[in-house]
Amino acid sequence: MIKFKAPFAAVFWTFGLAIPFTFIALAGVAYVDLHFSEIALAVLSFEQAVTAGGRGFVAEFAQRFPEILGMLIGMIIIFTIYLFVRQPAESAIRQKK
Repeated sequence: MIKFKAPFAAVFWTFGLAIPFTFIALAGVAYVDLHFSEIALAVLSFEQAVTAGGRGFVAEFAQRFPEILGMLIGMIIIFTIYLFVRQPAESAIRQKK
């Protein structure tokens, strides 16, 4: 007799979740395919409404990217220094005990 490694409930719930979400994904792809130009125009009008001067998100991000990059590099440097300083300090504390 063959013993099943996966219980029936696991297989049932896998298919029970996979099949409906597959249909939802297919319906979403069909909707986006039919209405892509309307979606793109809505996104563009939203970008122009909420950004400074109506330039859009790409122009805003490109303008602010050097500041963001500088902050990230600075945080990485500070964290690296912290890690290198912390290790000798911990070993010195252990030696005193």
